[in-house]
Amino acid sequence: MKIKIDNILKNVLILVVFSLFISRINSSVVKPQPADPNALVLAFMSPYFDPEYVQYSGAAEYAISQFNETFYTKYSKTIKLKTFIDTNDVIDSLDLVTMPVNGIVGPAYSGTSSTACLIFGAFAVPSISFYATGASLSNSASYPYFQRVMPDDRLQVQAILSLLKKNGWSRVSCVHTNEDYGNGGADQLVQQSNAQGITVNTNQAIDPIGGGFVPPKSAYDIVFDNLAAAKARVIVLYALFPQDCLGIWEQAKAKGFLGEGFTWIVTDGCAELTGGTDEDLVGILATFPSYGLGTQKYIDFERTIVNDYNNNSGDAFYKGASFSYDATVAMLMGLEAVLAKGGDPWDGEQVRTELRNLKFDGVTGTVAFDKDTGDRLYGEFALLNLINSTKGSFDPIGSINPDSGEITLSRDILYSGPTYKVPSDYQVVVFDRTLNIVLGVITGVCVLLVIGIGLVIVFQWRKFRYSSPLFCMFIIIGALMGLASVFTLLPTPTTPLCSGFPWLLGLGYVIVFGTLFTKTWRTWRLFSNARKFKIIRITNKFIITLVGGFVLLESIFMILWTTIDRQIPFAEPIFKAGEAQLQCTSESEAWWYVFVFYKVFYILFGVFLAFKTRNVVDSLNESKPITLALYNLTFVMIVAIALGFILRDNPIAIIVIQTIAILLGFTVTVAVLFLPKVWMILSDQQHTVDSIGTSMDSMGRSNGNTTEAESRGYTNKDYHNQSVGRSFSAHASGFKDVAPSNHPQLGIVYTGGDSFPRVGSSQTAASRSEAEINVSQDVLAKANKKNEESGESSSKPSENNI
Repeated sequence: MKIKIDNILKNVLILVVFSLFISRINSSVVKPQPADPNALVLAFMSPYFDPEYVQYSGAAEYAISQFNETFYTKYSKTIKLKTFIDTNDVIDSLDLVTMPVNGIVGPAYSGTSSTACLIFGAFAVPSISFYATGASLSNSASYPYFQRVMPDDRLQVQAILSLLKKNGWSRVSCVHTNEDYGNGGADQLVQQSNAQGITVNTNQAIDPIGGGFVPPKSAYDIVFDNLAAAKARVIVLYALFPQDCLGIWEQAKAKGFLGEGFTWIVTDGCAELTGGTDEDLVGILATFPSYGLGTQKYIDFERTIVNDYNNNSGDAFYKGASFSYDATVAMLMGLEAVLAKGGDPWDGEQVRTELRNLKFDGVTGTVAFDKDTGDRLYGEFALLNLINSTKGSFDPIGSINPDSGEITLSRDILYSGPTYKVPSDYQVVVFDRTLNIVLGVITGVCVLLVIGIGLVIVFQWRKFRYSSPLFCMFIIIGALMGLASVFTLLPTPTTPLCSGFPWLLGLGYVIVFGTLFTKTWRTWRLFSNARKFKIIRITNKFIITLVGGFVLLESIFMILWTTIDRQIPFAEPIFKAGEAQLQCTSESEAWWYVFVFYKVFYILFGVFLAFKTRNVVDSLNESKPITLALYNLTFVMIVAIALGFILRDNPIAIIVIQTIAILLGFTVTVAVLFLPKVWMILSDQQHTVDSIGTSMDSMGRSNGNTTEAESRGYTNKDYHNQSVGRSFSAHASGFKDVAPSNHPQLGIVYTGGDSFPRVGSSQTAASRSEAEINVSQDVLAKANKKNEESGESSSKPSENNI
């Protein structure tokens, strides 16, 4: 560390002395005259000890070789290339400008450029960096002669933010090397993220590796302790060199910050990685300015560099060579433009003007410069993915346009794990297994209760004939479907479970309440028409059709929902900072609003029917249990929806609320409808049948196989002094052996002891017993005859009133 501080102090001292020197000279600097007026001199400036140096400088040499003949033939000029090893920013820069040179390709990196380009600007020497991305270099007042072919950090951050937004990430952490490149990139990330509503929850710096210096373990511990405190999951790494990234990832692996659930995105500094052979690094992403991959120009260029300018270092190709080539081509084209106009190629202002007027197709794409700042225009970034740990380097998988935010992928992104599933930017926590088990057991008990009631209905169906046992079983099946939806809530969410929940809940609700209210509607219609002395027929088939219509409408809605905006598991933030839990979500919440609120119409219809059937005889009167069920359902929905909105960031509470609401909604409905009668049956308190039985038609006629009393299931006492369908009771008075029945579908019943006369109808007794209200003319005629024989007089009811 001491050596590093000494170097910094030395450079600061040199800068102070140089600043005093600059302040004493006039704005028009007199540059040294070239030794050979027929030779143009370009300087190449890049760190000599970088493994990429050979290819970077080789690319510059290759570009010059393509222009030598043109310059010599047309302008009698030769081109010379001077390379500098870039070990001391100030001294090397002063050497260059006093040589002199026509232009400089370099420096390579932002740190060196921020110092050297101050000197180049003071001496009016144009420079084109092929790798510097620092945002501070866009300051035209400080760097008037600076250009670059590498897109700046501002554009790179825009590309990274485009990727974040594509994946729905709203929080990110940043780790960067503590130098100009890393500091500048991190600052840009913080500024642009805040402007776009993305939170940078922590910003950590670590000194770069280099010159024998390696940050101590304690420095890494501080970085990862802060990442852990922020519950970091998506981490942008702005590091200067690949060895810096490898050092950080080595510590990340030890701290548990590599693997599934963690996403690392590195910038161009580490995109040249060749040593990523650790399997835990698979899935790391990188952004790098587009370098022409896939074009024929790039293919030919890569082959030339690897074969002719590689210094026997194998088949590795460094992407920066493409930018080194384009930077050199741009400088040569600027000089040629000056010569073509008869200008002075040693006049830096003329060269700068021509440079910023250029637009050409280079290896890295369209090259042009901003006329004010010299920044690269038309910047596009390649999206890279570390897929093969054996290869140890990144593979291109797509491109990002930072201006439009458009991302084009040639293959799916592989994330750490490895997995193709987009990870969350939050620490994903799992549901409480104990709580889920408890909720599952309670739901199971409710399911057994409903099944038990259903079995009683099946085996004691005669005692439920008056309640339509077929439709009672529909209600039981619907309730079981609704209760089954709870079991899709308790496991870890998956796409099938997310889709299954609204299907089971919606269809269960519709079947239960659609059946109940349709059956009640039939009772209301029959009795309302009976009072008007009208004969109507509403068959079971018609009722099933109505219920089927409700189920069809629900199914159409669910098919649209599942097709257009299917629910998927997604890690949603919860009330604990930095944490998320997997929850089933759709892109639009409108589906849930429609799903819930259109079912309110079932409740309103149920209230209407309960009111209309309030005066129906007790045997058919379900207004009280319906009222209780509706009250329970309304209360549950209001409370559940209100708590759901209040606690929407607490998914555990939401699941508990949903489970309780479903259990109360379905179990209580079944209980209030059937449990009292089931209890009476099981406790042997109900000895009679609930209806007249299948052996009788709507008029109570026997089929001859049973006695009248047996077929009806009523005692003689049950037939006397009862008023049913109150509109008939008045007409029963005055007739001997004719009494009002306590069965609403019998109206006036003849009790003379003889068999009922048959009416010419082929309709079955079962269908007529529930679908038709009528008073048989034969019964009344026989009753009148009996009265006449006994000498009793009575007034015959008018047929219009029957």
